[in-house]
Amino acid sequence: MMKSAVACAGCLFMLGSAYAQDRIPDSLTVRASVQWVLDHNPAVRQADEGMVAARARTGQSASGYYPKVDAVASYTRLGPVAELFFPGLGNFELFPENNYDGHIGVDQTVFDFGKRGASVDVDESSAQTSADNVALVKSNLAFQTIQAFYAILFLEQSSRVQEEQVRALREHLLITERKVQNSSATEFDVLTTQVRVAAAETQKIDVDNELAKEQVQFRRLLGAPPATLLNLRGDFTLEPVGLSLDSLLAVARLQRAELILARDAERTATLRTRSASLNDAPSLKVELAYGVKNGYIPNLDVLRGNWVAAALVEVPIFDGQKTGSMEQEAEAQARAAAEKTSDVDRQVEAEVQQSVDDVLANRAKVETSELQVQQAKKAVSLAALGYENGVSTNLDVIDAHTALAEAELVRLQTLFRYVVSRYALERAVGGHLEY
Repeated sequence: MMKSAVACAGCLFMLGSAYAQDRIPDSLTVRASVQWVLDHNPAVRQADEGMVAARARTGQSASGYYPKVDAVASYTRLGPVAELFFPGLGNFELFPENNYDGHIGVDQTVFDFGKRGASVDVDESSAQTSADNVALVKSNLAFQTIQAFYAILFLEQSSRVQEEQVRALREHLLITERKVQNSSATEFDVLTTQVRVAAAETQKIDVDNELAKEQVQFRRLLGAPPATLLNLRGDFTLEPVGLSLDSLLAVARLQRAELILARDAERTATLRTRSASLNDAPSLKVELAYGVKNGYIPNLDVLRGNWVAAALVEVPIFDGQKTGSMEQEAEAQARAAAEKTSDVDRQVEAEVQQSVDDVLANRAKVETSELQVQQAKKAVSLAALGYENGVSTNLDVIDAHTALAEAELVRLQTLFRYVVSRYALERAVGGHLEY
């Protein structure tokens, strides 16, 4: 009983340890989020299994280099048994009624003008494509995770800006109500302020709703349950980035996953052309077999050892133009793959150029938005002071608070767009976003 309890406790401890190791961290940075997604997302495992399957197909093709070995055992009952009569000797059976045969056979292709090698080359190229596809899946997932991560940070900070606007407007509403009591403001001022408070609260609800939607998508990427609390740690930093277009394009053409996959497809199509051209090539095979069977004269029922050796030369003469049609198909696919590579190269070039333009534009917007926030804060102070002294109107104060909130939201949005555009540029040149 005691041993069972200890064993159960040990199992529970091991399960608890495994769960702790596989549990989403309580606090996530952008790097930790990307790494978690790449380690746990089903799309990565699917791509990995596709790569394993492709390598297995290469093994199937390479099996043609090895001999095929079979063991065969058979029993055959024949009747009626043919007999010959010899005077003085009686009847003589030509074959036994019960026939037994067991043998091991070896079948080996000795030479086939490179058909096996061409087939292996095609499958190896396909396996390389599957491996490169894993990198593309990871790159896409990493970028999706980064976008979702910073979108949540942006919406969280936007919600706080809206909350601060609501708080400031409510404080101004209290001031306005006191002014009404002192007959230095009107009920219209109170009503106008209440409308702006309600509008700011509605905007906050919209922001919170967008935040909830983005969190749902982020949990999907993480594989987290719906009730999982997300505590993201990060900020919008203006990290410098090199923007030499020629250098970026050169790097992109070397390491962009889509271009690598297009070149893989082009190489595979070329190899298929060679494989198709060898479809009607001659082949030389040898067959060897050794076993035991009965039916040998003079004692038909005794099992005796026997062997077979054969050489087979197969020379296709006419295959209904199958080989020619296969070559035409493979050549057309090779030309199409080459055009696809050219198209992808143009797309990558355009994406790099657009990403550079986005980074430059968003960086300039960040600087402008910072100035707008400073000016809006100063306008709020002046409007509030003027309202206290009777110089500014209620509408001036409300407009100043609204302008400040809008300026802060614009600043957050430009920071968010700058960070995302910087990652988009990294992705456009084929950088490893998971690091």
